[in-house]
Amino acid sequence: MLKLIELTEKDLEKIKEGIREIKENPTPYDIRQSKILIEFMEKDFNGLLEYLLERKKDKQPVGWVPDTTLFLFDDDTFIGFYNVRHRLTEALMKEGGNIAYQIIPSQRRKGYVKAGLKLLLTWCHDNLGLDQVLLCCNAENIASDRAMTSVMNEVGGERGEDIPLDGHIERHVWINTKKV
Repeated sequence: MLKLIELTEKDLEKIKEGIREIKENPTPYDIRQSKILIEFMEKDFNGLLEYLLERKKDKQPVGWVPDTTLFLFDDDTFIGFYNVRHRLTEALMKEGGNIAYQIIPSQRRKGYVKAGLKLLLTWCHDNLGLDQVLLCCNAENIASDRAMTSVMNEVGGERGEDIPLDGHIERHVWINTKKV
């Protein structure tokens, strides 16, 4: 059964191999959170739980917003993770949006991005009170663009304006959370 969870101490060992996979198979589209997970794996993996708890608090450095990282499991198999920013800043409206995600390499192309996004939309509505979320990706990241657009078409939303940014086009999709 597919589930999104906040990481606990008993789950740390379950995600190590997946984080190793991400490290050994980098892509130009890896999200910032994957780099943080890799860093914790190499230095102080147990410190990861404290870091994730601190990120949820409203006491972030200037320009940062609270965020929650949820881990996607299919039964006991680690699939990937989603990072949810609790609110948007002007910068996040241009690049990043509310949600970033990463599926581990061995679990890609199996429909997990879309299935996890649908679970996450419910979580965003129920836990953050969001009626819509913004997802962004580099327009050259065809797989993410297709997944975001597909979920938007299934549950409702609208394509936002593409924004030229640092030598690439940033694609924007607003997705409704209420209808999931």
